Amino acid sequence: MPRRTMTLAAGLALALYAQGALADTLREAAIKSHPSQGDVREIEGARVALTTGTAGVHFDFSSAELEPGHAYTLLMAVMNRPSKCPGLPCTPKDIFTQSDLISSDIGVMGGAIAADDGTLAITGMQSVGELPQAFFGNGLQNPPTAEIHFVLNDHGPAIDARLVEMLSTYRGGCTEESLPPPMPATARASGEPGPNICRLVQNVQFLPERPES
Repeated sequence: MPRRTMTLAAGLALALYAQGALADTLREAAIKSHPSQGDVREIEGARVALTTGTAGVHFDFSSAELEPGHAYTLLMAVMNRPSKCPGLPCTPKDIFTQSDLISSDIGVMGGAIAADDGTLAITGMQSVGELPQAFFGNGLQNPPTAEIHFVLNDHGPAIDARLVEMLSTYRGGCTEESLPPPMPATARASGEPGPNICRLVQNVQFLPERPES
């Protein structure tokens, strides 16, 4: 069974559901390998469930084929104005070079250590507003009309003295050389460097639930 991490109190999510703040819009998608790791393929048995509503999003990210004992963080990329991208889905180039135009942002949604069988699960929610460890400061504005991507970042073998940082920041424990060139200064400042190699290993994309108004 995967180790499951709750990024926010479950009671908060349940309260929002009870109040109808999160619409009854549940979507699921297969997790794929990240393009930076070669040919893209589906990860067997790996799925993400995403619920969107006017107050925020709730996600359940459950993956496999990971390195046992490695620390991972889950990044969420938000494109608040995806219609401004040349095509859908928006690309990483759009996210990083057109962040003002498409009002994109990236935040760290939590982290976990992969179990002995290479599985991992992270569950949580994000309210409308500022993202944790935000790259660009645009936040999450209107979830039903936003394009949302999830990306799993491998921080390498867990280091006890750095574990909290490795599970809650973008680059905690990783070398400068291992960070992809497009990453902005805010991302590079999210966590202290270390001896490990960071890699973006898996991702999934959700197109907007409905068009922008």
